[in-house]
Amino acid sequence: KYSYNAKELKNYAISQNEIFNLPYSIELYDNKTENKFFSKLNLNFVKLQIENEYNYSKVPKTGISNLILNKNKSTITFKLNQNFFEFQLFDKLDNPKYLYKGIFNFNPFYSSFDGKADQINANYFLDSSSMVIQLLKTEIFNNKNINFKLNLDAANIYNNYNFKNLNLILKIQDGLIDIDRTFFDWKNIADFNVTESLIYVKDGELVLDGKLNINVKNYEDMYKFLLTPKNYREKIKKIELNFTYNFDQKIANLNDIKVDNKSNLNLDKILSSVILKKDNLQNKIYLKNLLNQAIKSYAG
Repeated sequence: KYSYNAKELKNYAISQNEIFNLPYSIELYDNKTENKFFSKLNLNFVKLQIENEYNYSKVPKTGISNLILNKNKSTITFKLNQNFFEFQLFDKLDNPKYLYKGIFNFNPFYSSFDGKADQINANYFLDSSSMVIQLLKTEIFNNKNINFKLNLDAANIYNNYNFKNLNLILKIQDGLIDIDRTFFDWKNIADFNVTESLIYVKDGELVLDGKLNINVKNYEDMYKFLLTPKNYREKIKKIELNFTYNFDQKIANLNDIKVDNKSNLNLDKILSSVILKKDNLQNKIYLKNLLNQAIKSYAG
């Protein structure tokens, strides 16, 4: 629907549409007196609402956006001209819990996104219903003309306090998407590093292939956490494995597992299929039992 308000000199537009089978609605109006453009975008399938105020009275043009996602509010300020789009995202001006910044260069096209946060919800990147996963499944980023890099640091992971110091690195280049050099810590026990990775869609489902390198810093604490019987507590320094993770099915297939550069076929059999649950407590119990079964097999 489109209309013009002659008294207020405003053009109004309201629409309800779909893009890549994803529904959205948008409200727009242009204030010619103040040289400002206002918009409101509703993405109900991810419970996201975005309100924008865009000032085009001078160059570079500036704007501010307020985002509401599941009742969580944040703000974006940005600058724009014909060559670039630059922005900052934060929850509040004073002592923000998170701060992200990025730039999109239009000619030639490339973009980067950097951020730091006290805490991040990993479900944004792991839950099959999240906006990030849904966008990746559309394959709109599998374009050779897109050059993008994301570098995100988080001190803690929401609702999973055993893992810390996440550094998520995502790269889109030449139509390929990977998270190489992403790493995180497991308490003071071990650190994890991802290499040789690739994110792609197979049979309509999002899949991540890669190699995981685990540096065990304190194997004794690892066994204490897992409640492993003392007669199975072998000294371990390094674990390497290949993995495939299906975001939709929440299944991880592990193979070519090496412990201190030695392969063990029994480990491949036991850990060939790791099926995650919706409940975090169930996952903890399930993974502890599964890992202890693998440790017992390795120790003989």
